[in-house]
Amino acid sequence: MRFLNEREELVLRTIIDQFISTNEPIGSRNVSSIGPLKMSPATIRNIMADLVDLGFINQPHASAGRVPTDDGYRYYIDKLISMKKISPSFINNMQKEFEFDPINIDNFFRTFSKKLSDLTNSVGFIVSPKNNSIVLKHIEFVRLNKESIVVIIVAKTGYVQNIILPVDSNVTDSDLTSMANIINESFIGKKMFEVKTALTNDMFLSKNKINDIITKTQQISESLFTTDIFKEEFIFEGTINLIGTPDVKDLSKLKEVLKTFEEQKKLCEILDKCIKEDSVQIFVGSEIGLEGIDDMGIVLKPYQRGGDIIGTMGVIGPKRMQYPQIASIVDCSSQIMSKMLNDFFGGNNE
Repeated sequence: MRFLNEREELVLRTIIDQFISTNEPIGSRNVSSIGPLKMSPATIRNIMADLVDLGFINQPHASAGRVPTDDGYRYYIDKLISMKKISPSFINNMQKEFEFDPINIDNFFRTFSKKLSDLTNSVGFIVSPKNNSIVLKHIEFVRLNKESIVVIIVAKTGYVQNIILPVDSNVTDSDLTSMANIINESFIGKKMFEVKTALTNDMFLSKNKINDIITKTQQISESLFTTDIFKEEFIFEGTINLIGTPDVKDLSKLKEVLKTFEEQKKLCEILDKCIKEDSVQIFVGSEIGLEGIDDMGIVLKPYQRGGDIIGTMGVIGPKRMQYPQIASIVDCSSQIMSKMLNDFFGGNNE
């Protein structure tokens, strides 16, 4: 993608700003009559033709004006806009609206998503960390019956999680004790996602030597970490904001978007890949990688606890959203979320 000169950037920004405001193709006369452009319609037409050749704008119909492409949005986001400043009073007022309830943290995430939706008139979302980030204090395997066991996980904070798992009949009570001892001796003080990673690591296997107990420990652990409590959850609010908007006025398109939201696994995988660094990131259209929302844009930022990224939050809306304002809202919301988690849990992921 080549850099544009000052006049080309000015024309591109004007087209995209106007398209975001009107959702209508923009012609050269519209561009020449707006803002600080001191160029004739003929000059602007020539620049617009160059922008078409570069793939930054296109013409949906022969008699229509121009609309931005995904590449055009990308240049606009990367080069032509900056986040708006959010006042400290806004952040303080927003934080006061939430009550943190560790017993019902999903409700806290849902309320936060709703607030994101209300502030941006789009779909607010949070990918919850579930139990992957808790720090292990103790694990125990207890026989429930011949075909199932209860896994008791105690976190360093005292939080206790019980999970019922199926088990092969050849796993004895002695095996269960040995498996718990292996995990407790090796992973006390580790986060659960670190336990999951290590149990499948060649270094762990070679250190402990592959034997019947190690094999059974891996099998039980694989079943444990595929249960719902260790899965990320895509919590979203505000789909009503998409209904009736010009961007998804086609009912079949709206159904496709809503179906994509319900396919949480795919969305979580995409959002995980989007996290390259702890900053606000914006993806438009085809960049998202999901056909169902290729007319949408995503503004997201990770949130942290104890200095570690444990989840993602943001906004999904039409590609022609107000990126400077929405990026600022997502940025400060992530800071608020991280602060509340750190304040309550002490910032040490226990």
